[in-house]
Amino acid sequence: MNITDSGYNLNISGVHPTGGQGTQNIQNQEAAQQAAKGTAAGEVSANALISTAKEGQSFNGQILDITNDQVKILLDNNQTLNARMAEAVNLNIGDSLSFLIKENNGSNVFIKPFSQDANLMKDSAIFNVLEQNNLSPSEKNYQIAESLMNNSMPVDKGSMQKIMQQSYKYPDASIDTLVNLNKLGLPVNETSISQYNDYVSNSHQLTKDISNINSSILEFSTEVINNMGADSGKGLSGDTIMQMLDFNDTLLQTLSDAEDMANISAASGDITDGAGIINQNAEAASNGENQAVIADNPSAATEINQREQNPAEQLSAADRLLSKGVDVKASSENLGIDKETLSGVYEGLSKLGVSDETLKNIANESKTPLQLLNNINKAVSESVKNNPESFNLNEIKQFFTSEEYNKVLSGGINKKFTLDTKDMKNPSEIDDLYKSMYEKTDKLMKAFSENSGNAGKNLSENARGMQERIDFMQTLNNMYSYAQIPFRNDGSDANSELFVYMNKKKMNEAKDNISALLHLDMKFLGPTDVHVSLHGNNVHTRFYVEDEQSAKIIDEHMTMLEKAIKETGHTLTNEVITREPALALPENMVVNEMFGNELEKSVKRYSFDVRM
Repeated sequence: MNITDSGYNLNISGVHPTGGQGTQNIQNQEAAQQAAKGTAAGEVSANALISTAKEGQSFNGQILDITNDQVKILLDNNQTLNARMAEAVNLNIGDSLSFLIKENNGSNVFIKPFSQDANLMKDSAIFNVLEQNNLSPSEKNYQIAESLMNNSMPVDKGSMQKIMQQSYKYPDASIDTLVNLNKLGLPVNETSISQYNDYVSNSHQLTKDISNINSSILEFSTEVINNMGADSGKGLSGDTIMQMLDFNDTLLQTLSDAEDMANISAASGDITDGAGIINQNAEAASNGENQAVIADNPSAATEINQREQNPAEQLSAADRLLSKGVDVKASSENLGIDKETLSGVYEGLSKLGVSDETLKNIANESKTPLQLLNNINKAVSESVKNNPESFNLNEIKQFFTSEEYNKVLSGGINKKFTLDTKDMKNPSEIDDLYKSMYEKTDKLMKAFSENSGNAGKNLSENARGMQERIDFMQTLNNMYSYAQIPFRNDGSDANSELFVYMNKKKMNEAKDNISALLHLDMKFLGPTDVHVSLHGNNVHTRFYVEDEQSAKIIDEHMTMLEKAIKETGHTLTNEVITREPALALPENMVVNEMFGNELEKSVKRYSFDVRM
């Protein structure tokens, strides 16, 4: 038997048959007579060989006999293969075809015709349908009829005309996309077409939208601030500085919630001479101020004593700040921002002239990244109002567009648009997240709609894109139990998708038998799919991972999952499966289940079931 790997994939599944067995000519009768020479041993041998074939492989054969739903195929090596047709097909005795191994699950092998003869058969069926509906055999009509057939949809004049009208209205959309949107019951418009294409191309993740809007906010903020005025020198740029701070305040308010609002006040006379307190060395740090610092912050004693033992050593930024009573390490742990970034921000404030006392209050009282920025903006605003001559426009610009400041702003945005795995306890948090994302993007567009710069347009487009993603997800959720969950885990962002196999009309039934599919895009594990099924009190998980190393990591930590499941009163069984190229498993099985497998399961007209 000649079984070869074939890269040619002609998908004719779903073509409606145009007649039963057809007229058999003399050549067909001769082929049938020749088939009688096959032996029972040859049939067993052929079926055994096919049972070891992999998906994607192909072989050649000739139709010897068709009896009811049974078909006998003569292979190139003169062995015969017995198969059962899943449904009636338009094949004739004597047809020579190539067949593709479509699925091999160990007990059944599904194959489908895979040849030019089959292609001609498909053409005949399509042209027959067009003729029956009094439609011209144009290329467009052919494409529509073919797509409707392949998706097991009615091929009548009304359906054809509906897709035709949609194709004229949306000329850039493929016929397959339009047909699939209609099949899934989704609205056909520019947004749904774009969103559907993103899903089938696996570029639909909310984390990408979050990254885009994060970048566009930073770009927009930097552009607006840099365009505000020129270097006017001290005492001449107070109005421009206040405009800048007002803009910054508006931007922060669109992103902030109640817990992010400013909670400090700058003390009267907060400003030094505008130069700040910088370039302190070990000698200055070891003076009497240290005792006051230790009194306010006992944890600083050890670090200060270590510095005093090395008075010639230049102090780090964190050490200089610690001498002012600012514990960068504690602030970093509280805010989830690295120490280097915070040190840069706090030193930048000190250079602007913000007093040590206010600086310490900002560091100690700020509980979220956005609250830190709101406190900074308020402190600088009050300081400028109290003593505008002490500030320089360019210095303010440099601070509010610095890499360190933008890192804090970026971290605050990510925190608002993602969920922390440590805090995910209530399913309603997902709905609250979507609502918050939608409201914040709406505020951004309304607040800065008049800005005509490139960065402003980019921000509006990304904000609108995020809203469209959420709207489309809501549409999907009306049909499927599906959700995307952008989350933070140990400081890194990731995306997950949850798909529950449940007909929403029957949600009150079969509560003890539920299956779900979870897709994770992990930094180290890569694309990971987890199939979870609940039967009574038993939970079974099946992990699909990219390589053996990922499988090993999951195996090593499986006891943690088992313990967590046990605490809920359930037992756990599990499997870990490494994806293999031969299996052609999709990278995102959730999307494949919604937009792929469901369609594929209904297309069985040209499938054969070879029972061993």
